[in-house]
Amino acid sequence: MLELDSVSVRYGHVEALNAVSIRLAEGAILAILGANGAGKTSLLRAILGLNEATGSIRFGDKDIGELATFERVRLGIALVPEGRRLFPAFTVEENLRIATVSRKDSSAIASDIEEVCAMFPVLRRRYRQAAQTLSGGEGQMLAIARALLSRPRLLLLDEPSVGLMPTAVAETFRAIAQISRRKCLTVLVVEQNARKALAIADHAAVLELGRLVLEGDAAAVAADGRVKEAYLGG
Repeated sequence: MLELDSVSVRYGHVEALNAVSIRLAEGAILAILGANGAGKTSLLRAILGLNEATGSIRFGDKDIGELATFERVRLGIALVPEGRRLFPAFTVEENLRIATVSRKDSSAIASDIEEVCAMFPVLRRRYRQAAQTLSGGEGQMLAIARALLSRPRLLLLDEPSVGLMPTAVAETFRAIAQISRRKCLTVLVVEQNARKALAIADHAAVLELGRLVLEGDAAAVAADGRVKEAYLGG
């Protein structure tokens, strides 16, 4: 589904990613772990074409390294950014409908909105409320639902637990796992809450200062002594 080979990103003289190679199978969840400044967000931005990158990026059977961001989105890549970036004065309904403006299958939009509201019942209850009135957890549900309305094949999530209460974090990760399994949706989640991310992931990778230092089955990565010490409290 997604293949990165020796992908590097620089900001001027600063190297954010150094020759990172990752494989992600269709329908799997990959957790990318690392401290602030490890290169996690730069990795997501490289996949979407928001950063200039060297190396090879393949999505499905297509090399997307030279494609513009909008072309990558059209191929089926969606991002839920850190901080959610909702339209605060717009209602929940309006935020959802904005995600469908470029779709050609207008007859299916209403049923897709019903589907995401069934996944996240709070959105139906808050349907006419402004997004700025939602709690952090409710806002994250809206951000994920909005991304799903583009019918992605690959969902990228950047720090979905940031700013959430523990109960909302648990609910968010439970929803990510359920959506991936139910829709056979491939998910790449960048997250500092290693315990939650590893609990739902099939595979995991650890970045340190832009370099890939560990990768493998999520259970094996979670059992690694370095990961336990650095991310799981020993």
